[in-house]
Amino acid sequence: MIISHCYKIKPNQEQIAKIDYWLELLRRHWNYALGQRLDWLNRSRCPIDRCSIVSSPIGEIPVRPDYYFQQSALKQTKQLFPEYKEIYSEVQQINLQKLDIAWKRWLIPDKTGKRFGRPRFKKSGKLRSLSFSRVNHPFISS
Repeated sequence: MIISHCYKIKPNQEQIAKIDYWLELLRRHWNYALGQRLDWLNRSRCPIDRCSIVSSPIGEIPVRPDYYFQQSALKQTKQLFPEYKEIYSEVQQINLQKLDIAWKRWLIPDKTGKRFGRPRFKKSGKLRSLSFSRVNHPFISS
């Protein structure tokens, strides 16, 4: 049996500042990953009977940016932007998983044929939560 617990924490001012900084970085990462997906969608779609030179790419269509593609790019993100090294990789992966779920709910209808709305870009201060997958991680307990 898998049991999950939800803890309400009471951080001090220094911890609040760090959590807010992490949430801002995760928001930027969400927006970048969503932008990658929407760019791929716009570049790989055209009307059935014609393709416009203005709206369709002449060059090569990029690889489909799914969860696994974006997860493998986390290492390069941390090399290009060192501030992302502070955030645990599991937290970033959970952020990408949430985006992937929202993306699939938009593209793939559920059993009743209903689809949800397109995932949206997050405005500053609108990403309000982050998740840790393992509480007993050595970095967290210290």
